[in-house]
Amino acid sequence: MKNFSSKGIKFSGNSIKCCIGFIDLVDSTKNTITMDNLESIRKYYSTFINSVSENVKSYNGKVIKNISDRLLFYFPKTSHNKDIDAFKEAINCGFNILDERYNINEELTRHYLPPFNYRISIDYGLVDLALMGEYSQIDLFGSTINLCSKINSSLCIPNEIIIGDNIYRVLKSFPSMGENFKFSNNSEYKITEIISYPTYNVKRENIFTFTEKQLGSSIKDLETNSENSFIFDKENNNKRVIVVDNEQDILFTYRAFLKDYDYTITSFTDSYLALNYIRNNPNFKNLLVILDIRMKNLNGFQLHQQIKSIDPTIKILFVTALDILDELLSIIPGLSREQIMRKPVDKKLFTHTVKKLLN
Repeated sequence: MKNFSSKGIKFSGNSIKCCIGFIDLVDSTKNTITMDNLESIRKYYSTFINSVSENVKSYNGKVIKNISDRLLFYFPKTSHNKDIDAFKEAINCGFNILDERYNINEELTRHYLPPFNYRISIDYGLVDLALMGEYSQIDLFGSTINLCSKINSSLCIPNEIIIGDNIYRVLKSFPSMGENFKFSNNSEYKITEIISYPTYNVKRENIFTFTEKQLGSSIKDLETNSENSFIFDKENNNKRVIVVDNEQDILFTYRAFLKDYDYTITSFTDSYLALNYIRNNPNFKNLLVILDIRMKNLNGFQLHQQIKSIDPTIKILFVTALDILDELLSIIPGLSREQIMRKPVDKKLFTHTVKKLLN
């Protein structure tokens, strides 16, 4: 096959089958349009590009190019479709990007920048190789690229990994792959009126993050001791309160204030455990999160921003000993005065505010 050349691009005539992926920075245009200086915008985008590039590189992948707010990357080692480790690396790369998001968002919060949310799609198939930019940079083309891009924009779930049917079939061909990952059906992409392309949601199987392990053991230990139990479920109740404060005495005080109300109450002294618990909730309807501000790990501001990135409809109540009402109202968009209370709290005002916010 002869090479086809055009200005700035040279098709090599070579093609390979490999694993490719797209990662999209969700709502980046909406987030950056509110930034009042170029330095913040540069910080925002460079953090995204550099962090993803480093992650992909550490899993033997390569970032090819930036397409609007998306990065295209591929994994050359997956050209050997019997190399199970190469395919594990490709999928684990996506999970590591999601895991690192929490540390990155904490850093962004310190610079008053909005948190990152990602859409990640990964697939496998034939791609054409080309050379760009004085023929020194690799680029990829082909239907596999186009299809993975369409999946990313139309079928991906924020902060989860969606894969196409081609790579799903390769992964399922390895008998031991089920020990690492579990797959569930996602939506189908309609290529034509009569042809649909299945996609799948990928989860890690029997692999838990530190916070999930810690959360599981904490709940188990607490449930065996009624005096220290932090979870209080009432039947037929769909109004939930999550309380996060460093002091256990304060958590028990809030529980005592709310014991006569038909709420499900869950409490945490660790803000990371609280965030992980919220992230794994199936829905966020009728959910109120009560936050202290001065906390270890994630402080109240950072936890608030992380929670809102999960679902902006989650209701928040700050309870703090700090006299910073005006400051809070000025730096947190959409926050009202009734969502801030001073410690020590008045029981009547506290229960009335909780009831009003949940209603």
